Amino acid sequence: MKTSLTVKAARGALGVAGVAMLVYGMLGLPTQLGPSQLIGLLTWMAVAILIHDGVIVPLSTLAGAGLTRAGAKLQSPSAAVLRGALLTGAVVTLLAGILLKAQSVAQSATVLEADYAVNLVWFWVVLALAAAAAIFFLERRARLARTIRP
Repeated sequence: MKTSLTVKAARGALGVAGVAMLVYGMLGLPTQLGPSQLIGLLTWMAVAILIHDGVIVPLSTLAGAGLTRAGAKLQSPSAAVLRGALLTGAVVTLLAGILLKAQSVAQSATVLEADYAVNLVWFWVVLALAAAAAIFFLERRARLARTIRP
């Protein structure tokens, strides 16, 4: 697919703006943080990169391969529903995990008073049922379309 000159120019401008903001932020760090804070931040960033590249990327690659294999017999729209549901569930679970952690260390009982664990279970139940129903109907529609057309 050929990319237009306008799209190339926009990408270039966004890249230059991103690099400029990165440089500005990096130059401002030494003036905002003390030496120990700067070392702590750089250590945290290095560990975050190691966790991302050493744990998250391999796990998501394995999950993607598993989903591709599991969805191999599904029609393309059904496989998209499956991937979308699992991605949505993963993001909501990550956010709920943060809230559960915050709830466990909160100093006040009035802060974060919802029952996030139970709500997360109900979310997954509803998500699984909705995704299963959507996949069922999409697969049924595709099967009916195949039987009608020779």
